[in-house]
Amino acid sequence: MVSMGDAVVYRHHVCTVAALREAYFEGRDYWELHALFENSLKLFVSTDDAQPPTLRPVMTRKEALSLIDSIHDADAIDEDAVQSQAATPTLRERRMKEEYDRRLKTFAPEDLIPIMKSVHLRTARCEGAGRHITATDKKYFDLAEGLLCDELSLSLDIPREQVKDFLVERIGQGEAKRRHRAGILRTAGEPR
Repeated sequence: MVSMGDAVVYRHHVCTVAALREAYFEGRDYWELHALFENSLKLFVSTDDAQPPTLRPVMTRKEALSLIDSIHDADAIDEDAVQSQAATPTLRERRMKEEYDRRLKTFAPEDLIPIMKSVHLRTARCEGAGRHITATDKKYFDLAEGLLCDELSLSLDIPREQVKDFLVERIGQGEAKRRHRAGILRTAGEPR
């Protein structure tokens, strides 16, 4: 259950709960939500529909850090599985778009990571072949990145424009720790 003043995620909008509107529409009570990163956007959600995954609390700092730390090991979308039975390039791209949409509709931040990783890999392949990123890939990367950064900004209590730098730094620190541990394990296994 949410309360006035709570920070929540409604679908893909990070909001504060501004008011409870009793008998607001068709005799039903509605929560009035104010989006934090979209100027003057007000959303109304029936109290009956205010349930996860559609409406959920913002990640805690601990959950946000855990999500960031999982990025390195997260899988990209399995394009071969998604695109099986797609005979043409157009159908293959449509299947990827459908998979992006499917993951976005879970409203779960952990489902944004595979979208971003997949687009990053697809972009690298395109650039390696002298082509540009597709408009669909760019759209879904920007959407996933924006949604993730909005929520992480609130969870980590840092300005939205500093989230990307924080991500790069935290992921880099995690990779350095993994390399260090791997070096210790190799050294421990070497004969003296």
